[in-house]
Amino acid sequence: MTSISSLQLGHSSLEATWTDDVVTRYPWIWLRDHAHDADTLHPVTQQRQLFTASLPVDLLGTAASVADDSVVVSWNDAAPDSVLPVSFLSAHRHAGQPRAAVDTRITPWDAAYIEANLPTVAYGAVMGTDEGVAEWLGKTAEFGFCLAVDTPPDAVATEALLRRIGYVRETIFGGMWEFTADLTKADTAYTNLELRPHTDGTYSHDAPGVQLLHCMHFEGTGGESTMVDAFEIARRLEATAPDHFATLSTVHVPGQYIGDGSHLMAARPILRHDHTARLVQVSFNNYDRAPFLLEEHEMIAFYDALRAFDTLANDPSLQWRHVLAPGEALLFDNWRVLHGRCAYTGVRRVCGGYVNREDVESRLRQLGGKARLM
Repeated sequence: MTSISSLQLGHSSLEATWTDDVVTRYPWIWLRDHAHDADTLHPVTQQRQLFTASLPVDLLGTAASVADDSVVVSWNDAAPDSVLPVSFLSAHRHAGQPRAAVDTRITPWDAAYIEANLPTVAYGAVMGTDEGVAEWLGKTAEFGFCLAVDTPPDAVATEALLRRIGYVRETIFGGMWEFTADLTKADTAYTNLELRPHTDGTYSHDAPGVQLLHCMHFEGTGGESTMVDAFEIARRLEATAPDHFATLSTVHVPGQYIGDGSHLMAARPILRHDHTARLVQVSFNNYDRAPFLLEEHEMIAFYDALRAFDTLANDPSLQWRHVLAPGEALLFDNWRVLHGRCAYTGVRRVCGGYVNREDVESRLRQLGGKARLM
């Protein structure tokens, strides 16, 4: 770990020079606000105990030194010294806009690449070890999906697998759900029709983070599941059709679900970026898109961009196609990959469930040893 080579007291901040010549200026109020003593930071809950607004506006540090891998700061208001671990200060030595997301490796892919690098993990490894869960979620984060192979073909085992991530999200479909082509819900997933690539929950303000699907029984023909890396679609559009990319990044598209005693609606861009301009979510479902009308030129531009996006989503060279067999539990990132299903004949019974995005990220932080954020 990089260490501190010198400290310099300033009028409004403490200047730390690191051994790699990086210079960080920590405002005095920031140092007091982030002190690690029990009166400031609860040792069990990791919640801030300090009443930050009560700090004096003329707060100044009067002395600062490094001792026992911590920085000790004395204050002009006679408060007890504050202690901040050097490791904590090092984690915040580069100023910038805060991001809450877990930064993981992302590998864009097309059909040829993913066929040669199919992400799989053994069911037994996921159920038996945290290392197995880390591999499962790590591959899902990198590629957008991962198969847990040799999963017992029943709903109980599938739910236990999903709960290795977190609690199962309740939706209008229930918690864990099973479906076949019986239209027991007002959704074309409950038919044997083709489902073109899409994401779920465009009608939800907080679309499910990951989804698990497990085909427990299939006797028939067709029914290939499809996966498309929508981040790769976005990358191509940004490079070749920047106007379409901009339109899809700014027009808020409403989605809706009507049926089963519900009328749900939400709206966001198909390509949603965070405050640092990083693409964080693709939200696309042509089936659930609700009616909306923009000014003429804006509406035509939207349809042009939509056509470009959906044409790529249905390009076979970008699609991974596979008939899911009993024992192959498919976990996928509903904020990144589009999923679909070819039409089929016969009997097909599938179970599955959702986990919230924040719970997936929580599990990744814990598995990476990064659960402590302050």
